[in-house]
Amino acid sequence: MANDMSPEAQEILNDIRAIKAGAPHVRLEPEHLLVLCTRVELKMTQKAFSNLLKVPVATIRDWEQGRRKPDCAAITLVRVARKHPEILREIAA
Repeated sequence: MANDMSPEAQEILNDIRAIKAGAPHVRLEPEHLLVLCTRVELKMTQKAFSNLLKVPVATIRDWEQGRRKPDCAAITLVRVARKHPEILREIAA
């Protein structure tokens, strides 16, 4: 069954296993979930989403995993990407 999972589902499963094994739990704030949900809704990899937003892929990873919190400007940019990704694609071209 694990072979049929998407990379995102596998990552969630790995996180659950780590929590059950006693790894420190990271509490995700709404800002972290906004980034993750937006990327998933747009069906983009972390790399593609980082290219769209013009931020390092490590930043996307840190936001999604709760290690860093996006600032107000980044949150606004993510909201634009969620509602109008074509605008950011046009600007990036």
